[in-house]
Order: sequence, then structure tokens, then C-alpha cells
Amino acid sequence: MDEAVKKRFDSASKEYVTDRFVWRYRSACLVSKLAEPCSNDIILDIGCGPGKQIIDLCASIKQGIGIDISDGMLEEARKNARNQNVANVEFHIGTFDKPDKNCNLKEKHITKIISNYALHHLSLKEKQQAVGQMIATGGPSLQSIVIGDLMFFEDPENIQDEFETTGYVPGIDVPSTVEEMCGCFANTSFVVEAHKLHPLVGVLIAKKLP
Repeated sequence: MDEAVKKRFDSASKEYVTDRFVWRYRSACLVSKLAEPCSNDIILDIGCGPGKQIIDLCASIKQGIGIDISDGMLEEARKNARNQNVANVEFHIGTFDKPDKNCNLKEKHITKIISNYALHHLSLKEKQQAVGQMIATGGPSLQSIVIGDLMFFEDPENIQDEFETTGYVPGIDVPSTVEEMCGCFANTSFVVEAHKLHPLVGVLIAKKLP
């Protein structure tokens, strides 16, 4: 699955437009807002694509780190950071199951983790494992995880005419229900809250319990 996704995004990297789908854009905006970026934050963006979201956040934080499965996407991300004169960001190859594949993220003292429109490429079991990896990667310094994505608040079969506007492609994407997404944080030290943007799109914020 990883190799198929990598090839898909490598081939699309030159023409990839982060804001192509209105609901992906609105999800990204809410993810950034709920992350509550501040000057001491070190934020990790998993599935960062061409880097737009983490680059924008870098104006308000200490450091941004983006990881992605695609070399092509990371090449575009680094180019975008240079073009915007953003120096406090770095990009590395990484996946949900191996986020620190090319970088020791545990040494970065990450305070917040974000991910927008990326987890829907994974099965439910893989999503559960990915959340565990996020928590382990952030370690003691991690305060919150914010995930925006395709997630079903209603039966998608009843609103098939909304698939295109949300960017949902049945047979390729494997979104979970909002209940399943929240369940990924069961038995962790995080309390999760779901925000509905659309019957097929939402944002979760998980905050570490005191």
C-alpha cells in the first residue's frame, strides 16, 4: 500500500494543489486553528504534501517539521519554503508506521502533531497503529494531536453527490466513521473531541490529560 501511495503522489507532485477541494481546505484551516500555534511550539505535520500548511504555521511557531511518503512532494515542499524565505522548517521522508524513518523525531521535543487529509489512505487497524506511533513519537512533550480528514458522520451511500466536492474516491480511499476515528484514542492519555465540517469531513483534536 505504501509503495502504491508513494507512486501516486510522486506522479502528482508537480501539479498538486492543496486547496483543490473546498472541504480539504476548510479542514486544513480548522486543523491549524485548533492546533493553537504559539512561539514555543515544535509542530510535526504528517503527510505534509507540498508543505503549505506547515510552512504557513511557521510564522507563529518555533519550528515546523513535515514528513511525507513522497520524494516528489518533499521536493516541492522544500522549494516552497525557499520561495517564501521560511527557514524554521525541515522536511523528511516518513510514513505513519515509520514517521522517524529518516530523522530521529523523538529528539525534536515535538509539542503538537497535525495531519490533514492523509489518514484516509489507511485501514482502520492502520489508523489505530498510526495514532499509537504519533503518541510514541511525540513522547512527554506532546500536548495535542489534530487530525482533519474524510470521516463519516452519516452513511456515505445517502450522499454520493457530495463525493467529488470532498475529494472522496471510493475504491481508493478508505475513510472510517467518526466513532471509529475517535476510538483510535481509546486507552490512551488523550481525550478526543470531534468537529463536524461536512457529513463526510471532520476534524479531531486530542489533548493530553493533565
